[in-house]
Amino acid sequence: MMAPATASLSVQEGSTKSGSKPKNPKQDSRRSFLIRSATSLKTYIEKPAIQKVLEAADDTFYAILVLVLDLFVDADRDIDKSSQEALQTRFHPATETSKQARQVIQFANKVLDELEGVYKEWCQYADAIPPPSSYAMTEVWEEWQQKETAILCFRPNEKQGLPLCVLDEVFPRFQRQVKAPLPPTAEASLAMKVAFELCREMPACFAEEKDRQEKFDACVQPFLSGKWRGCVSISPKSELRSGLVDRAYEVDGVISIFREVKRDIGAGDDAYMQVSRSYQLYVASVQDKDSSYAKGGIPMFLLCVVGPLLIISGGFYDGKSTIVEPLVEPCLMFDDRLLAHQETLTCQLLALKQAVTTLCSRSPVDSSPYAPGVPRVYPTYTAEDGTQQSLTFVHPLKENLPRSLLFVAVETLSNTPTERVAKVVIGRYGTEVHQELAEHAFAPILFGQKSQDTTPTVYIMEFLSPPTTERPGWVTLFDFFQSKPASVSDHLQAFKTAIDRILNVMKDRNMVHGDLRSNNIMVEVTEKLDPILSGDDQRVNLKVIDFDWAGYSGQVHYPLHRNENIVWSGEAGAPILVEHDQEMIYRWLKAPDKD
Repeated sequence: MMAPATASLSVQEGSTKSGSKPKNPKQDSRRSFLIRSATSLKTYIEKPAIQKVLEAADDTFYAILVLVLDLFVDADRDIDKSSQEALQTRFHPATETSKQARQVIQFANKVLDELEGVYKEWCQYADAIPPPSSYAMTEVWEEWQQKETAILCFRPNEKQGLPLCVLDEVFPRFQRQVKAPLPPTAEASLAMKVAFELCREMPACFAEEKDRQEKFDACVQPFLSGKWRGCVSISPKSELRSGLVDRAYEVDGVISIFREVKRDIGAGDDAYMQVSRSYQLYVASVQDKDSSYAKGGIPMFLLCVVGPLLIISGGFYDGKSTIVEPLVEPCLMFDDRLLAHQETLTCQLLALKQAVTTLCSRSPVDSSPYAPGVPRVYPTYTAEDGTQQSLTFVHPLKENLPRSLLFVAVETLSNTPTERVAKVVIGRYGTEVHQELAEHAFAPILFGQKSQDTTPTVYIMEFLSPPTTERPGWVTLFDFFQSKPASVSDHLQAFKTAIDRILNVMKDRNMVHGDLRSNNIMVEVTEKLDPILSGDDQRVNLKVIDFDWAGYSGQVHYPLHRNENIVWSGEAGAPILVEHDQEMIYRWLKAPDKD
């Protein structure tokens, strides 16, 4: 059992109403103290006798001092540029200044030092990531999701991390359980009872947000019988902002669910963005207090109840970014006569209960760190001979490549680390075509794969390393054509010879690739990026990659969704035929710098 303290360190009960703006106690007490100091000093210097003494010492000092103090006495007043300059003003009494005036000026300068310090603190506070209640506002998250601190939660679409199914097995198991038939168990029966009650109660119109919260809690409590903690405050030391979570679900000290409720659809701000920011704050809090627990990714389920709509998402920290992803289709809690919504909700509740149980029963995480941005569910793979080989993911094959699921991994053979490419495939893969071309040295060697019921398949293959100034390597034909256009015409026949060999191998086996663009063919080059020629026919060395569409001619089809800016030989959804590969290759060979 995981030590309870690891997950509960970051939160404590709060009494502030959910949805209100969280406050920073340190900032508030500091500000209150300085407002009192400024008010006291201002009252003191406005006494006629003191005013007369100050004006006698310096006729500008009194006016500027009053201006500066007014900035802090009036908590709602904006500090413009001229006010900022006044805030930096300090006064040095002349030799002939009276003792009383000198003391007042020295005291005033001390207060000004403190006021300038707190103003700088306020500036930092204003520039900090907003709290969850503010992050839920469209104009706020729209701005902050463009920054480096963005939550990878699909808003906007390019802000997304690795699929949660390759980061922690609890998420794909949850997704699989949602789709599984309901088992004839007491737990499933209780889940259905709760689902029916929610579908009867949640479609109602509630006067207040708290009314919906209380009704949802009353329905769910018999099924999720752990501790639901209300108005949980999250205040990480590493962030200036704190936040409140509507509800946190805890079992044996392990927090596994955050939940946010909005009164109705269209009433209030974005619950999904709000709970995503709450999870990001929680990650920061865990990192501050228990870095070993953070290494495990801090997996959590995030629930949004928006009127009668339930959205279940997952949260994970990959060592660099906070990732949030909806795990299932939103469920409308409607009491329909066909029982479709009730059964869908039952499946989701049952899967959620089982996932939470899994999280709360885990042993302490391994202290060995994972690299950021790589899968964590493939510690081994099955080699072609059936043996299990260990595998360590190192980094993405190409940084910042949209939607890429290609990684560099290390396999240790005879105590020697060897780099491999690991390709995560969601869907089918043309293994037969890949292996056939690899046997003729026209594709990277395919060493094996890891296929599980709950996660996508990963294929382990030869790493075609890029060239350096000291050794040759491999680049895509597209990149080669871009960097060495003159070399293309010089070696055109060598390219055609190698390409014809590849096409003949596939034609003899009635195989197709389907996407033989120049960026899916690698060429071996020297340190100076000249093509390496081999064989009696002096052909270039080529290797085909990316076999996602590959298979036997007429038995595999073009995907329904593809880049229609490219000229394809077949319609979307149509069979891929042998002649299509040849047509595509000779189409781009006529204009090799365009793909």
